[in-house]
Amino acid sequence: RAPRQRLREVPTSRIFTTSKSCVARASFAALASLATRRGARSLRRASLDASGPMPSVRLTRGQDEATVYLRGACLASYKTSGVEWLALRPDAKFDGSKPNVSGGLPICFPQFGPGDPLGRDVPSVATKIPVHGLARNMDWKLLEAESTGDTCVLELTDTEETRQLWPHEFRCRWKVELKEGEVATTLTVENCSAEECSFTCGLHSYYHVSDIDAISIRGDFAGSTKYERKVDPPEAITYDAAEIRISEFTDDIYKNVLPGSVILNDPVKGELDIISGGGWQSVVVWNPYGDEGLGYKNLVCIESVATDAVRLAAKASWAAT
Repeated sequence: RAPRQRLREVPTSRIFTTSKSCVARASFAALASLATRRGARSLRRASLDASGPMPSVRLTRGQDEATVYLRGACLASYKTSGVEWLALRPDAKFDGSKPNVSGGLPICFPQFGPGDPLGRDVPSVATKIPVHGLARNMDWKLLEAESTGDTCVLELTDTEETRQLWPHEFRCRWKVELKEGEVATTLTVENCSAEECSFTCGLHSYYHVSDIDAISIRGDFAGSTKYERKVDPPEAITYDAAEIRISEFTDDIYKNVLPGSVILNDPVKGELDIISGGGWQSVVVWNPYGDEGLGYKNLVCIESVATDAVRLAAKASWAAT
């Protein structure tokens, strides 16, 4: 029997956790951490590999390691004892031929989807912002003074180009830290403009699974409003079960089920617990079932999103837990 991966909530972080008795635990939110319980704190500098078109930072601590790309600040890999818990699609490219990382933990800001209220990938004439925002297509800056061998801090600020698409000044910070028992990530968004701004946001999280046909997803879904995003107009139904199984192409949003906990059960790897303590509103579940080119068999997206606009006053900051 696969080991149970328990969930524990951390008020301002996302957690993946492992111990001798379990393969992994995880909790996810706007402020997040991925966890394992081994290794001593490293005082080394973050290891930056700038040899290719898409520089990356490798973090290590004991038997745990993580890889973060400056492109999109994407946490693309988290391994503990050699076990990978994040997924990359087969069409992921790191030679510069694609504008972002296809997989891992992409940050969608300042919009999730192309301005659609459900975050769907549908054509929109209301915005010029790329699908799922600007942040995942831009190179973030590594703040070396704040980074060590097990911690990196990345920052993204507005440019003349971003202001042409989204007319606001902003600062995003993304911290990834391998700690004792966890890899903690924290996302903050600051409105640096003199006026209010509004945005949508999401973590387009790709999780690795052993077999999509064998996994289940549990959470506070019973009684929630589910929209099937693959139909137009989306069909709203009241979902009457606490469990989700995937046996066909899936692109659904479960509205206002967060904050709360979602559990991904993999009979081979164990259970991955995904929790949101606040800020996030809804959960999107996506799998390109049957599409071998996208690697449907070994990944599932369980995305913490804020598709109802977040309004942020001038000089104010936003965070989700």
